Order: sequence, then C-alpha cells, then structure tokens
Amino acid sequence: MYDANSLRSILLVKNVEEQDPDGSVLPLAERDAATRDALRRHPQGSSDPLAHAWRVLAMRADSLRAKLAERHPVVTSAVGPEAQLASVGGFILLAAFGLGLALSLLDSRVRIEILAFPLLGVVLWNLVVYAVLAVSSLPRGPAPSAGPASRLPGWTLWPARWTRQRAAKLIKQSSFYHRPLSAALRRFSDEWWPISQPLLLWQGKRLFHLGSAVVALGLIAGFYLRGIALEYRAGWESTFLGTAQIRALLGLIYGPASVLTGIALPADDPTVNSLHWLDGKGGGPAAPWIHLMAATAILYVVVPRLLLALTATLSLARARDRLAVPESLLPYARRTLGASDAALPAQMARLTYFAYQPAAASEQGVQRLLRAAFGPDTRIEFAPAIAYGDEERFDASSAGAASDLEILLLNLAATPEVENHGRILQQAREHCLRSAAGSRWLVLIDEAPYLARLGGDDSLAERIEQRRSAWRDFVRAHGFEACTLDLGSIPAGGDVTQAIVDQVHRSCRRASA
Repeated sequence: MYDANSLRSILLVKNVEEQDPDGSVLPLAERDAATRDALRRHPQGSSDPLAHAWRVLAMRADSLRAKLAERHPVVTSAVGPEAQLASVGGFILLAAFGLGLALSLLDSRVRIEILAFPLLGVVLWNLVVYAVLAVSSLPRGPAPSAGPASRLPGWTLWPARWTRQRAAKLIKQSSFYHRPLSAALRRFSDEWWPISQPLLLWQGKRLFHLGSAVVALGLIAGFYLRGIALEYRAGWESTFLGTAQIRALLGLIYGPASVLTGIALPADDPTVNSLHWLDGKGGGPAAPWIHLMAATAILYVVVPRLLLALTATLSLARARDRLAVPESLLPYARRTLGASDAALPAQMARLTYFAYQPAAASEQGVQRLLRAAFGPDTRIEFAPAIAYGDEERFDASSAGAASDLEILLLNLAATPEVENHGRILQQAREHCLRSAAGSRWLVLIDEAPYLARLGGDDSLAERIEQRRSAWRDFVRAHGFEACTLDLGSIPAGGDVTQAIVDQVHRSCRRASA
C-alpha cells in the first residue's frame, strides 16, 4: 500500500502542517493545490478506500516535500537516517578495502607466513562471527513487546546514530532562522526514528557483512599487488608444532582451496620441512601459496559474507513492506482528505469497562480523549461492562469483529491481580491475535479514582508513580502497553495536549495481518 519513501514524505509534511498552521513554511494555497492535483491524478477507482487515501496522501506529500527541499536545503540533509546511511556506506567500504591492503603488509616485506596472521587471523575472526550469529539466531521464546528499538544490536546502528546526530545538529541550527520548520523537523525525527529501526537494522547488518568481505578482498589484492613488484617466499615457523602437525594444519586450512584450484599441497614431511623458516633459510616460491590464500579467503570469508549480505538485503526488502504506520496518520488523513472523494469513513471505537464504573467526568474525558487522538468523527460504542469475577463474560465473538479500535478501561486504584485482571488481559490478547489486520487495541488505566483517594497530596507523588509503574509492568507482561491517564481531568473543547495524544498512540497495539 505504501513504501518507506512515501511514508517518510507523508510524515514530514504532516509534521510541517501541524507545526505550521499559519502557512509560513508551506503556504495554505500550495497545500490545497497539492491536494487537488493528487485527487485529479488518482481518482477513486478502488474498492479499498484506505489504499486510495494513502495513494493520494503519498502523491500530495511528494509534491509538498519537493517544495520544502527546494526552499530549505536542511530538509534534504536532516530527513531520513537510512538514506544517509547508504551514502556513508560507500566510505566505510572504501576504508574496509584499505584495511585489507594494510593487513597484507603486516607479516614482512618479502615473506609470507602461511599459518599465521594476517590470513589466519581474518579467517578465524570470521569463523567466530559465524558462530556468534548462529547462536544468536536460535529461538529464545516470545519476543518482548517493547518495540524494535529495544532489540537492535548496537554495532548495527552506530553509523545510523551518527547520521541522526548530524541531522539533529542541522535541525538545531535551523531553529535560529525558522522556528516552525525546526520544530516540525525535530518532531518528524522523533516520529520516524523508531519506525525506521528495522530498516536501519538490516542496512547495518548488510554493511557489516559487505565490509568484512571487502576486507578479505583488500587482503587478497595486497598480496597480488606486492607479488608483482617483489619476489615473495612463503613458509612457516612455530615453537610448539612439528612437521607432522603442520602438514595436518595445512590440509585443514588449505584443503578446500587446493581442491578448488588444483594446486597440490606438500605431499610428505620433507617437503613441509623445506618450508620451515630456520636460521634465515627455508620457505619456497610464494605464487602457489598466494593463489591458495586467495581461494581460502574467498571460500571462508567472501562467499559466506556475500550470502549473509544477500540475506540482509532480502530482509530489508521485507522490512520495507512491514513498516509500522504511526497511529497519528489516520486522524491526519481524515483531516486532510475530509472534504474530498478520498475521505476515510469514521472510525468506530468500542469501550469495555472491567471491574470499574467510571464517574461521569471520566466517561466524558475518555470520549474527548478518543476523539482528540483518533479524529473528531470517531464513533464510540460502549460494550457491556465486565464485573470483577465475571471475566468469562468478555465477548470473544464480538471483540474486534466490527470495530477499528478496542479499548479496555481499568482502574488504577485497583491492585492488579493475575486471576482477574491478568485473565481479562490474556483474553484481550487472544482476541487481538484473531482480529482483522489493521484493527487496534488499547488498554487505558484511569488514574482519577486513585488520585481522588489520595486527595491531591503532593508528598504522595512517589507512591502514585509506583502504582503506575506496577500497572505498566503488569499490562506489558500480558502483551500490551498501558496508557495511564487521569481521565477526569481531560479538558473539554478539544484542548487535549499533543503529549497526551502521543501517549495514546504509542500505547495502541495493531493486530497482525
């Protein structure tokens, strides 16, 4: 339905429009013209209104993003860490090739150690990496629900983090001459960074494997380049190993390369012994050994690393098709396309109370909250409340069947119990797994009764935070993210802060396809 570039453009334009309501960055006339042009070029011709809306939004965003980049070059430099990582990758691969060339000089000027560094070191290092990758790929039970960023290895992300820090500096500098644009770029960066984590993960892994292959190629090139101008001799030396052991090691290390190239290894102990560096003598012609070393590096390093890079590339392509669309996009799409033939139908949210009957202020507050977070035309349906001890009444046949959003409302004043609260959350999780793709689930914890019980005593702030933390941990253990809010204090008139809306969006769990 959308690709990474389109989603990035939509998010960028969305944040600019939200931070620039007066049109100082993007004039209002240009926004309207881009909408009309996108609707004209993408007339309604699909039975899927959501797909049609995304196509219109993507074309509109691409047009407006081009105007932004033309007027403000910082937009091109500050947007998209994964695009900048691709440009940095060329320099990293060039440095890797230079490292390989340097490694070929470490043994000596005219002498090659056939059983020592650099070749043996490079091969052993790569074998260790393969073992670590094999162990890390073993299943370890269910994945945590904390999101992709918490599961990414740091070594795959350091180039991306560098590009993000560079972008952050540019955004900070832009605040001196255009505050609305700087605020929009900063908010875009915060919103896009977690979405792009899977892309950065596989880009980092691919770059890591390609870099390792290029180091081996640089090592091979160094041997051959030096061999053109210098007469190499190849041999071995060891304090602890004898001729028989060396012969066995040669077969183990160079056996596959010997079969591949047809170059024979020493057939007997006297031949192996003649390669022994001793009293300034020994060794033999290096050319056959350079060929064997090149073939060995290709077999043990270059080919496996290229296969791993290909696997990472395929995973990157899959990740681009499975990007997590932020919850804030649906309300934005409804606002932007609301008066056109690409308008999306109103969302339907179903609210279920468990072991709790909220006060009138909380009931009104939750409705204001949902309409602020998911659009003012959101239709809210109140499902029958579930009493404490009646967890089996949670309707598995209707939950998630027709609604876009299922909300389970709990009470912070209650102590979370596995037998009751845990059971209702487990049932909700099972319903979520069976829900139609695209539907969302939200666990709301109303703080109003607990705060009223404590009477607004500021000295009890730590106790309140401990209760919030206990509920968040409990809900997270059952596969959701708890959204704890004082629903009784949600203001009327649509004045819900962006921070609260963002908290609601972050807590939504989207059903799998």
